[in-house]
This record gives sequence, structure tokens and C-alpha cells, in this order.
Amino acid sequence: MEEIKTPTLEKIKAIQRESELFGKFLDWLLQRYTVFDRKQVRDSPFADVMGAGDYINKERLLADFFDIDLDAANKERELLLKSLQEHKQGEMEMYYEQEN
Repeated sequence: MEEIKTPTLEKIKAIQRESELFGKFLDWLLQRYTVFDRKQVRDSPFADVMGAGDYINKERLLADFFDIDLDAANKERELLLKSLQEHKQGEMEMYYEQEN
């Protein structure tokens, strides 16, 4: 089985402890305060406070802070899964060939 390069997943693993600590802080912060994404322009601080998609996304915020490309991480996960499935399929085919 060939080795698959996963630099983004390796980076995620390397910063996991720091990310978990920052994540706990964000959980604490978000439980106590209403925090909105600054990119959402508002005419008034009270305008559309229940608007869709303007609340802070903790996962994306942490990824942005640690310079993690979530799309690249998902692609690497998919490649790993596909490789494992192909490997497992190959093992099953070899097993059935030996049985016959």
C-alpha cells in the first residue's frame, strides 16, 4: 500500500492540544456572549440579530487562526478513506482467490 501524503492532517495533529485549549476558551466565550462575524455588515447592532449564518463558526475560526485549509483536510481524509477501502477490497479479493 503506497503512502499517502497528508500535510494538512499532520499539521492538525501537531496543533491539536493548542487547538483544544483555544476551543475550550471559545466555548466559554460563546456561552457567555453573543458573538457575530464582523464580515456581516449591520446598520444597527439590533438589526437582524437572528440572521442566518452570521454567528461565529468555532471550527472555521480555529482553522483560520492556525492557518488550516479545511477543504484540503477533507480531501486528505477522503484520499485516506479511499485508500483504506481499496486496500481492504484487495485483501478480500486475495482471500476469496485463496479459498477457490
